[in-house]
Amino acid sequence: MLILNTNKTNNNMENKGNLVKEVDLVFIARKIRMLGIAILLGIALVYGMGLLVSGNYINEELAMFNVLSFIVCCVFCVPTIFLKQMLLKNFGGENFRNKYFNAHIIPFAMCDLGGLFCIATNLFVNQNLIYATGGFLVSVFFLIINFPKSDDYIKLKV
Repeated sequence: MLILNTNKTNNNMENKGNLVKEVDLVFIARKIRMLGIAILLGIALVYGMGLLVSGNYINEELAMFNVLSFIVCCVFCVPTIFLKQMLLKNFGGENFRNKYFNAHIIPFAMCDLGGLFCIATNLFVNQNLIYATGGFLVSVFFLIINFPKSDDYIKLKV
């Protein structure tokens, strides 16, 4: 009888530990979402300001630079999905908060870098609205994909 009660107590303590981890994960996910929204607003602000101040300066010699900046944006944004999955693979243990945070922030930073590079070079260096808009859309798309999901706790099995 005493052994059964002890086992039940251990299961209850284990469930409370999982509940605490799940609540921690929810709070961290909220912080990550807020940071992601701030990054999205920053990219949109730079893009909007670039559209407002864009002039009529098109240099045909730098046209390849526009294509190159869009390719750089894609090179930085596309692998973020796989990077996030790779970082979340070895998730768990005692540093699960830091690992979960880093698994989202590193892809956010890569998308931000690629998007801002493409937008800045295509609107401020050599005006090309098509590549600037493409870079903006690619970076926003991959930022939104990398947002934390509500079912991460179930998938991760902390």
